[in-house]
Amino acid sequence: MNQIIIIAHVNVGIVIYQKFKKYCLGKLRSSPWSELDLQPETKIINEQLGKINLKGFLTINSQPAVNGERSDSPIVGWGGPGGYVYQKAYLEFFCSKEKLNVLVEKCKALPFITYMAVNKEGNWISNGSKTNVNAVTWGVFPGREIIQPTVVDPASFVVWKDEAFEIWSRSWAALYPEGDLSRKLLEQVQSSYYLVSLVENDYIHGDIFSAFADI
Repeated sequence: MNQIIIIAHVNVGIVIYQKFKKYCLGKLRSSPWSELDLQPETKIINEQLGKINLKGFLTINSQPAVNGERSDSPIVGWGGPGGYVYQKAYLEFFCSKEKLNVLVEKCKALPFITYMAVNKEGNWISNGSKTNVNAVTWGVFPGREIIQPTVVDPASFVVWKDEAFEIWSRSWAALYPEGDLSRKLLEQVQSSYYLVSLVENDYIHGDIFSAFADI
């Protein structure tokens, strides 16, 4: 009987991984964590995203590295014509504590990658300071100051984690009746997983997905 339950949990877990992968590949139109359609830039990295989702790193936000692309680029441009835009590769995802431990160990050999992770209870793991705000998107435009529209802010991240974890139960587990195996697994994910932010600060030569190799 216990073996049957374990197999059922594994199968349901694979279904969760597959759903996250399908969203990254554009095969699902929506995600409980985003009301927006996938951005065109996601196509640059969607295959890599699909692979890490199948490994149990369940992405809810991402962007590729960009080094001086024109601001009118149909894929990564923003802010109007005449400028140049830059981005650090960035991932936000859920994963188990076991997978997080392996990732943290891998990052020791990747000095340009910074991470922060927090679980539902507020337990914090990071290789940076809680006060460091990291600019991950910026643009240079004629006659204007450098525009910095996107930052990774530990304080905001901790505030966001409450809603991020609540979505597991409010928007997904609640679809199943009490006692259902799928509902139990989703609630287990909610209570045991970590929300993780990962930034590759070398936006010229870095490879954020190298952190997931051989995991």
